[in-house]
Amino acid sequence: MKKYFSLKYYAFLMVLVLCLALTACGGKTVEVTLYADFSNGSETAEADGLIQTESAQVAEETPAALAEALSDWTGLDFEVGDVAVDGKKITVDWAASSTLVAGLDDREQKEEFHFYDADSLRWFMMDSLYRTLTENLDAEEVYYTMDGGKELTLDGMNPVSIFPSDIAYQGSPFYFAHADVQGDLGSDADFSRTEGTWRLDGDPDSASIYMDGAGGFIAYYASGYVEAAGYLEYVDEYGDGNGRYDMYDGELGFINGFYFDSDTQIHMGNDGETIYIRMDDGQTGGTGGTGGTGGTGGQSGGQETGDDTERPPHGVLVYGPGFTGLTPLESDNDYHGGYYYADRTEDGLTVIVNCGFINDFGEQDADLDDYIFRKLEMVCGESPAGLDSHESTFGSYPAYRLNWLTGGNEDFRNWDALMVCTDNYTYLYAFHTAADYAAEKEDLWLHVVSSLELVFPDE
Repeated sequence: MKKYFSLKYYAFLMVLVLCLALTACGGKTVEVTLYADFSNGSETAEADGLIQTESAQVAEETPAALAEALSDWTGLDFEVGDVAVDGKKITVDWAASSTLVAGLDDREQKEEFHFYDADSLRWFMMDSLYRTLTENLDAEEVYYTMDGGKELTLDGMNPVSIFPSDIAYQGSPFYFAHADVQGDLGSDADFSRTEGTWRLDGDPDSASIYMDGAGGFIAYYASGYVEAAGYLEYVDEYGDGNGRYDMYDGELGFINGFYFDSDTQIHMGNDGETIYIRMDDGQTGGTGGTGGTGGTGGQSGGQETGDDTERPPHGVLVYGPGFTGLTPLESDNDYHGGYYYADRTEDGLTVIVNCGFINDFGEQDADLDDYIFRKLEMVCGESPAGLDSHESTFGSYPAYRLNWLTGGNEDFRNWDALMVCTDNYTYLYAFHTAADYAAEKEDLWLHVVSSLELVFPDE
């Protein structure tokens, strides 16, 4: 006996099939890049080929989706619980069932992601998620917790087993490099009383030390250039709670030790002759040069203009991670109403110029190209040759990626720069490198330029 569908039932089926088809076709995905980071403490991981990448499609570009994509690729459970995103700050809570917390058990590992010890596995998972989040979501700070917001604690892990929830994760090379400096970063040492800017003899124009209250410090010369940066180690010599704070630089070298005389005064060494006083007037460490690690730079007041009006205070272009091993070449805190810093890199091949000056675009310039050319000539002291300019943006400000040459014959210098134009000031962050070496430096400079921030005095 034949059965016949009613026309109404057939129409319903057709509508259902059409809806399902439209749902399947309409699901959009986003392409992301996943990072498998096998650094395990190595500071030369990229050069040694220890970082692998893989393209993946996710339904939405979120921390949870990126973690799930890492799980699919590696075969490990990058399972996360609550994830909080606050601007460029991300807090990730590792689930108790994740491979990071629970371990491998009897899991069958993929050949390309096979680990023979728990420490290598854990560093791999934390580094891989950290790098994947920072590269895809433009995050600047990643914080780790576990199992519903508890401090991430991985028993027996070397060289660090506790990751405080209020200290951003730094990547395994950082912890290995500073293992002998600060010891276990999760120790009970309380550095909160060190927080602030401390000036030699309390003189606002003297050398200074900025301490972040979490064991980190930056020491500045009186000129504002960074002298050293590193970490503190607390040594309770006599068990009375009034111990010594030892300062170590990034190369694990001992610098000095200090003691507290009061909450607002410390003295260096045992003789007590070198005194630093905490400044509570909002003064920051210094100009920070091109390293971008210190202060706001410049003066706090406005700038006089030719028509007796006052401009707001200028900012400073800052590269957050900063550089190490720089040699200061020139510093001018009154450079055409702004500032000028020049530093040579450790390899001696490149000079980094960071400057700002009053925006005086006017009748002397036929157009913006003329203004840019005139200012580049002012900065490098000669006419830029072969100038190549590409319009861009820097936040809400117009910006320009610039490339040009100076010198001649064996003295050719390749300049690569970012110019940012605001209503009152123009800022330039530039690298000039021996032309023969410019190509191999390009990726680094692109990364630096993409990481710059414009910081103002009240920040």
